[in-house]
Amino acid sequence: MNTAEATVWRVSRSKLVPMRCVLLSALALGGCTASREEVKPPDSKLFFPTGAAVSPDGQLLFVSNANSELRFDSGSVSVFDLETIDRYADTWTMTGGLPDAATCVASEDHPCCSQDPDHRETLSCPAWADFMRADSAARIGNFATAIAVQDTGGGTVRLIVPTRGDPSITWLDWNGSRLQCNTGDQGFALCDEAHRLSYVRNDPDVGLMPEEPFDAFADSTGQFAMVTHLTTGAVTLVDSPIGADAQITDVLQGLFAPDPLTNLRGATGIAGRTPSATGDVVYVGSRSEDRIQMLTVGRPPNGASPYIVPGNYFFMNVVGSASGGSFDTRSIRFSPTGDRMYAINRKPPSLQVFDTSLGPTGFPLNRGIAATDICRQASTLAVMDSGDGDRAYISCFQDGQLYIVDPRGLSTVEDIVLVGRGPYSVVASPQHKKVYVTNFLEDTVAVVDVNPTSPRYNRVVLRIGEVRPIE
Repeated sequence: MNTAEATVWRVSRSKLVPMRCVLLSALALGGCTASREEVKPPDSKLFFPTGAAVSPDGQLLFVSNANSELRFDSGSVSVFDLETIDRYADTWTMTGGLPDAATCVASEDHPCCSQDPDHRETLSCPAWADFMRADSAARIGNFATAIAVQDTGGGTVRLIVPTRGDPSITWLDWNGSRLQCNTGDQGFALCDEAHRLSYVRNDPDVGLMPEEPFDAFADSTGQFAMVTHLTTGAVTLVDSPIGADAQITDVLQGLFAPDPLTNLRGATGIAGRTPSATGDVVYVGSRSEDRIQMLTVGRPPNGASPYIVPGNYFFMNVVGSASGGSFDTRSIRFSPTGDRMYAINRKPPSLQVFDTSLGPTGFPLNRGIAATDICRQASTLAVMDSGDGDRAYISCFQDGQLYIVDPRGLSTVEDIVLVGRGPYSVVASPQHKKVYVTNFLEDTVAVVDVNPTSPRYNRVVLRIGEVRPIE
């Protein structure tokens, strides 16, 4: 279990009384006075943000709130407008002020945007400011870990969100103006049972999804998603046809063997080589083995449910012990062409680069070509070319940092940026030339300007959310 995971469970266990009161109140057993509204999560605040994803059109940022101290009766998915974030960040960078249309009347409950006293290049704004679409959010289960986005066309998307509290996989549809996951279509509604997947083919007699859903990948062309499981080495397949309900159709158990020293096993980072291609190959990493497993999806000609097809695998052998191996792969990403795979490992801490271009036989080469030392307890990874070649952006949960690596040539660390306490997910937008980092331990999202021509290149220019004090 990594630092982030240990923190999630430690916080939740230390704050169980409010949730217990909610349950007792619901059963009319007395002794607790919290009403349903009092334990309903806020629709315009961040609370233990974890997963993040940018919409395919580059207009929106989706952020999952894990509710890790169980203060509320559910987690949520927040929606941010990236054009508005640009307007604040770019105006602040160029003029030191706010956009002309920005208005705020400060109060004890609603502070306004202000310059960060410790980092004067940063503008700090509460999450409820203009860029959050509070009326578009939805409520989900507790302990969400990641968000995968499936493009369903016409400006609509489907979100796949693993939640560890149930455990389950939540699917939500963005209809162009709000998230929908409840047939009642109520504002800021709690996702109903049809949108929270726990059983294979929605049938308890067929099989239960494994515990600890961790990372997720969605394939828009293939209309499916896959979710890894941190403590079982399993991968779950979600069939997600456009215009129809998603459902779990297969679970591949025991994909990775346990570590011989700790007896821990787990499937972790996951990504598709070319998600826009038909028959995409999915790559999965492990916390317990030094290899990457390749998977595809089989679809029977008779229209039966799709299933997972295990393929080849290769070893993480760019750095490591005398035998060349390294393990505990936490995040995997590909270049837009699929010709490069980037993976962050914890043992030893490294970013590894693989040539995944197609060889003479039409099969990916999967050949290690470079590696760089990085921070301990790295969590997630984003890769983007913002105008000066690919860069890898790595969140470092333990150190509160974002490592920026130039992976070309021998691969080198270009910059190290302080982004906040407990950075968890990092996602990038080439359209906006920004990187967005969720800070789990302080309830914020850090916006990093990665435009090579910006006077604040590789700096946090905007921090969204009210920073939670250190307890």
